[in-house]
Order: sequence, then structure tokens, then C-alpha cells
Amino acid sequence: MDSSSIALICFAAVTVSSLAIYLFFRDLSGAGRLSTERFSKRPPLRRVYNVFDQQPADSILGKIDQSFDRLVLENGSDLTPFTTFLLLVMCGLAIGGTIFIYSDQPLAGIAGMIFGMVAILFILHFRRKRRMQTIQEELPEMIDLLARSTHAGASLEQAIAIVGEETKGPLSFEFRRCARQLDMNLSVPAVMKSLSNRIQLIDLRILTSALMLYRKTGGNLPANLERMSGVIRDRINYRRQMRASTGAGRASAILMTVIAPVAFVILLVVFPDHVSNLYSDPIGNILLLIAIVLEVIGILWVSALLRTDY
Repeated sequence: MDSSSIALICFAAVTVSSLAIYLFFRDLSGAGRLSTERFSKRPPLRRVYNVFDQQPADSILGKIDQSFDRLVLENGSDLTPFTTFLLLVMCGLAIGGTIFIYSDQPLAGIAGMIFGMVAILFILHFRRKRRMQTIQEELPEMIDLLARSTHAGASLEQAIAIVGEETKGPLSFEFRRCARQLDMNLSVPAVMKSLSNRIQLIDLRILTSALMLYRKTGGNLPANLERMSGVIRDRINYRRQMRASTGAGRASAILMTVIAPVAFVILLVVFPDHVSNLYSDPIGNILLLIAIVLEVIGILWVSALLRTDY
């Protein structure tokens, strides 16, 4: 590898890294100024046009773009999707460029860059999943408090404000945001629709649908909320039992998914002669492509078998 290629890689890495670090600290400093108000009784409403305000995209690229934006915004961080994308590229360039400079193999550098970017996506997915599980666990208590408030004579708007003020956690912040929107004379159906768009959980959609129906037709809201709370607790217990019974299968699936790419990257860096035929010979290219396709199919198949969204 000549010096011009190294200089180009270093220039791209430094440029992207500088921009990513600048935006990272800018977002954190902006979140720090709002930290005293974020978990207060009246959190500020940031009217920034994002994926929650958009219609579902029709094209494949648009769906991928919206999925990434939703992944970033739903994991609870204060970073914008653009900043997160630059951090993702920076991590990929750092790992891939280091491997490429060390091994002088373009395929090894590309594999390292993909590995670094996938690692960041995995961290974002893990944070979002943990936040959604926390919201799922908080939901029955929130519904019980909402039922007690309405049973005591409070209106629906007052009950939503009480829930946001008397509880803590990610869901309490969302209810405080709903209370702030109601103070701005937004209708209950519009506020509940916005809440269901920000947090796409089946149980929360059932709650928002029940509240919108109550606003339109009336009914015995406390009794309905109490029954809904019991149903959600039963669903949570079922998910826990399902996770306990499928723990060994999920661990085996994760191990089999991770071990093949990691072993390939290690062999490609440490013993490049052993795997050189996979990218230098036509038959090796076909075998490598078949292995990647089968790996992806296996991941999707196991994920579909282990899903419990019902």
C-alpha cells in the first residue's frame, strides 16, 4: 500500500471523527442545559421535525432511513440521528482503517469497518430494547395510578398530569410531555396518537386507543383501566416465562451468529494466507457469498422463531 492511500484514509478518518466529536459534544451540551427541566413537572417541548412526524416511507431506502432514525430516537439518548451516523462511520473507519493498514488487505479493512458499524448498531438496539422493557414494566403501575386518579374524580387530563408528576422513569417523562401538550390545548386523541407514535408498544397502543375511545364515547374508565392493567401484567409474566424457557436457545443462536464472522476476521488478519482463496479464487468468492447468505437467513429464521410480540 502506497503512502497516498494511507494519507487519504487518515484524512477521511480525521475529518469524519472531528465532525462527529463536535456534534457529539454539541448534543450533550444542549441536553445538559435542559437536564434540570427534562425531568421536571413541565418538560420543554422541542418541536423538531423528526421521523415521528413523517408518514411511513414507500421506498426501501426511505424505510431504512426511517428505521435508523427511529432506532436512534427510541433508545433514550440525546444524540441526533445525523450525529449518531457520523459516530457510526467514525467507528467503522477507525477499526477498518487500522486493520487495512496492518494487513494491507482491502477485504480485511472492509470486514473490519462493517464489524465496527454493526457493533454500534447493536449497542443502539440493546439500549432501545432495554428502554422499551423498562417502559413495559412501568406500564401496569402507571395504568393503576391513572385508574385511581379517575376513580377519585379527576378528569382524564388531570389524571395524566398526576401520573407524570408522581412517578419516575422513561414513561413518566412521556406522560409529562402529554400533560404539557394538553396544557397547550391539544386534543386527547392527538396527544395519545403522538404518544403511540413515539413508543410503539402493543400494550401502550391499547391504552391510547382506550383513552381515545373514552374521550369520544365515555364509559367506566377506572374499571376498564384496572382490567387492562391485569391483562398487561399477565402478558409480562408470559414474556418472562417465554424468555426463561428459550434462554438456552437464544444463547446458542447468538454464539453461532457471532463466532463465524469473528473467526473469519481473526483468520483474515492473523493468517491471511489461509483464507486468501476465498477472495482470490472465483469458486472461493461463490463459497464466501453462499456462507454470508446462509448466515443472514439463519439469523432471520432464528429471530422469527424467538419473537414474542403477540
